[in-house]
Parts: sequence; C-alpha cells; structure tokens
Amino acid sequence: MTVPLDDRLTALLEDLRRGNELEAQELNRAHRRAAWVIESPREEWTEFFAEVCKLELPLPANTDRLLTSILASMVQQRRASLASGEKRDCLLADAQLLAVLHQLYVQLPQRSGAKAPILTWLAVGGTAEQLDLLVDLLLEDPPEDEQQIALALSPLFLKRKLPVESLFPKLFAVIDKPQLAAAVIDLANYLTREKLITEHPGKAMAVPLMELLSSLAQSLASLEERPEDFAETPQQLARRVAHSVSLAVSLCDALALIGDERAIGKLNQVLELAHRRVRTEAAGALARLGDQRGKDTLVELAAEPVARLRVLTYASELKIADKIPPQYRSPAAKAESELVIWLAEPTQFGVPPSQLELVDHRQQHWPGYNGAIDCFLFRFTYRLTLEDGTQRSYSNVGIAGPLAHAFTADLADLPPDDIYAAFAGWQAEHEDIKQYEVSQLSKTEQLEVVRLERRLHDAGYAEIQPLQMGYFFGEKALLAQVQRDGAAGVAVADFEDILFYPVRQPRRSLGIEEAYSIYKGRKLLRAFNPPPAAPGDAAKT
Repeated sequence: MTVPLDDRLTALLEDLRRGNELEAQELNRAHRRAAWVIESPREEWTEFFAEVCKLELPLPANTDRLLTSILASMVQQRRASLASGEKRDCLLADAQLLAVLHQLYVQLPQRSGAKAPILTWLAVGGTAEQLDLLVDLLLEDPPEDEQQIALALSPLFLKRKLPVESLFPKLFAVIDKPQLAAAVIDLANYLTREKLITEHPGKAMAVPLMELLSSLAQSLASLEERPEDFAETPQQLARRVAHSVSLAVSLCDALALIGDERAIGKLNQVLELAHRRVRTEAAGALARLGDQRGKDTLVELAAEPVARLRVLTYASELKIADKIPPQYRSPAAKAESELVIWLAEPTQFGVPPSQLELVDHRQQHWPGYNGAIDCFLFRFTYRLTLEDGTQRSYSNVGIAGPLAHAFTADLADLPPDDIYAAFAGWQAEHEDIKQYEVSQLSKTEQLEVVRLERRLHDAGYAEIQPLQMGYFFGEKALLAQVQRDGAAGVAVADFEDILFYPVRQPRRSLGIEEAYSIYKGRKLLRAFNPPPAAPGDAAKT
C-alpha cells in the first residue's frame, strides 16, 4: 500500500525532479530545505526514496547534489543521536527502507556523490541488518574514492558494541581492491586494539596477510629502484606509493596484533625498504612480537624526524623509551618531528625537508590553550636536482608546538614576534573575527573604507586599492594593495596603526591574508602575554 507523502517530502521530491531547471536562488533554497526529510514521518521515507529511484538517470548535477544534501542530513541526525544518546529510534531501519536504499545505491552511477552518505548512514545505524547491507554494497559496488570510503567507515571507529559478525570475515573479501584494503584492515585492527572483539578478525587468514605484505614489500622495493617503470607522472607515482605505504602500515599493525611469530621473516623483509614510515611500522611490529632487531631499529629510527613521534610512542608502549638518546626525546626534538610530519603530508610537500634548523623557542600563552606552552620556529629547506642537473632550493619558516604549519609566503625576513603573530592570527577563529570583500559592504561601511583609504593617503601611500575590510572584536581595518616610496606592497590600516609589507618576491611575498594574520596575531598574543609590570608598579599594587 502506497503511503501518501506529507507536504515537505512532496516539495523535496519536486525539487529533485526539477533540479536541472532550478535557478541559483531556487537551488539554494532547495538545499536549505534538505533537512525537511528528518522532520517528516519516518514511515514515509520508504515511499519517498522509491519515488527518487524513478528519477531519470544519470541524475543532473544539481539533482545529485541536492540528493546528497538530503542524505547527508539523515546522516547528521544519526550522528547527533549517537553522540547524545537521545532519540535512538532514528538509528533503526526496517527491511523495506533498507531495500529501497539498496536499490537507489545500485542505480546511482559510480561518480554520484549521493552513494557515500548511504553507506555512512548504514554504518552509523550499526545494526546487524544495516551492516550486512553495508558490506554487501562494498562488495558489490565499492566507491572508487578513498575519501568516500574513509567517510563511510568512520562511524565504525567508535567505542560501541557492534555485531562484528556482520562485518568480518566477509569484509576481508575486498582486500584485493586497493582503495578498500587498508581501510578494512585498519577497522579490524581498531576493533582488536580497543578490545571490542576477543581476537583479531584476520587471525584465521594470517598466512595470506603475510604473503600480501611480502608481495607489497617487493613492489615497494621495485618502486624505489625504478620509479619511472611504474608511473608516467610524479602525481601518479605519489598516489601509487601512498596506496602501497598505507596498506603496508595496516598489514604490519595487523600482524603484530594477530601475534603470529611466522610473520617475523616477512616483517624483516619490510625493514630492508628505504621508506621510513614503513620501516618504523615494521620495526614496531617486530618489537611487539619480541624480536630484538625490531627494537634496535626503532632506537635507530628516532634520529629521523619524520619517524620520531611514532617511534617514541612505540618505545613507550614497549618500555624501551630509556634506550632512545635524550636529544631525540626533548620538547624541541618532538616539535621538530611534528613539523616534518606535516611538511611530508601528501597535501603539503609530500617528502621531509632536506634540512631543519631551530630559529626560536619560547614559552608563551597561546589562544586556545590553558597556560603557557612551548612554541618553536624552524627554518626548513628543500634541495632539488632537476632533470637537467640544475640545483634548486626552497626555504621558509614553520611553526610547531601550538600547531604545525607553514605559509607559502616567505616569512624568513620577519622578526620572530611577527612570525608567531602570523600563525596565531591565521589560526584564530571567532564569530567576532571576520573579513569581507569591499564590494560586499553596505553603504555605511563603504564610508569607513573611504576614511581608512584617506588615512593611508595622508600617511604617504599611493595607488591605493582597497580589497577587504577586517573586523576584529569591533576594530575595523582596511586591507589594501598600495605603493610607498615607489615600492608596491600590502597594507593593513586601522584608525590607530598601519602595517606595510613591500613586495620582495613576486611569487612568495606577503599578501593581504598573511598581513592581516600578523595584524590579528599581534593583538591576540599581546592580550594573552601582557608585558610584566615594572618594579615600581608592582610595589604600588
């Protein structure tokens, strides 16, 4: 029997049907209405999604994005329930709803953004029936994108009781799929480490896992020796290496958790690789299996900043931290490691720097922290040899301690106080800290722009191009491109002060974002770290 849809679901369905015809304003309104689905009677969802299944495929881009928003609101409802412990009935799903969501998922093309939230919705639900369907869909039609897979499986990485028999061993059937293998093994490792299951789900297939690690080690060794044979571009090579490293790390952890000493030979094979992250995981696994070579290698790897933090964690767990030389256990050594790990991320440089040098270390109060913390500035350098033999280098200053970060703009010429300010201002988030394009301002605020522009003019600046207005706890500052004494640069002007940064390198000079970050950071750090009172002032109090 067909259940009639209420007005909200009817409106959502009509939005989906007209997705490609909606103008920008109508489309924005439709996205704001996406949450209507969770306000509607749940018994109508099956009929609603049955109607969605009748839409002509492939869905137009606007329709697909709107459907993704609708499903995402359902995921958010479940996440909120899981976090609060309230309205737990939203975690349930009857067989009819699961059947129609199964149909919808299979119908949607691989590129559809609406597939991932269906998987995530099932994972958050966490019942045997929903996890059975989740596994079936992953086996039948897994997403190609690793980020979608990570998002889909993330709700399973929570400390809660799950019907693990719905996940394993069936999920191990997908470890031949590169985009899924590491995530599935990581899930098995997590459930074991958190003692949510009595033994590792991969124990019965320990030997195939060992063979997979051995094959992977051989593949990585070939990649290290002849990278040009495996990829046509550096980007392809980086992706292939990242896939292999991720899986190798997961396998090393799995074999250590399984505890089968037959894995020692394969793990020693991995130790012969050059990749420091993989060697660290292999050494950690060997050490956990009681192998002395693993322990010795961990101690050696503490000298490598990119491996140091993980080495120290393993050494602490294994009660061998005292074997690590003191210079690698210091706060500065740990901070150095934090920054190098960040720089080596695929989204940054992808490899550790050639050289790192401590520029400044101080204890200071930092926004978001209680009490003073250690803050470090490091100068890092990358040295590259191009195909024609030309040597190139890249250097900048990064921070570690309160955060690990570096700008594209060159900060090397700034004093340490301003470098810290740049990072503090960049990191700061508050409802009273905002920036707007000048073109978006009201007429009243445009008058403030004119006043600050005149202030810059009176101070000797020329060729003033107002770009943005910054608002910092009620203080207004104009961000502009300017010239002073014939030198082009950027300026931040409020009604008390003006900051000016000339263009030194066309590609890496400070822009308005960095300049305004320094402006905000100066004010924040001065507020958090007031100068000590003079002796006479102290006596008066």
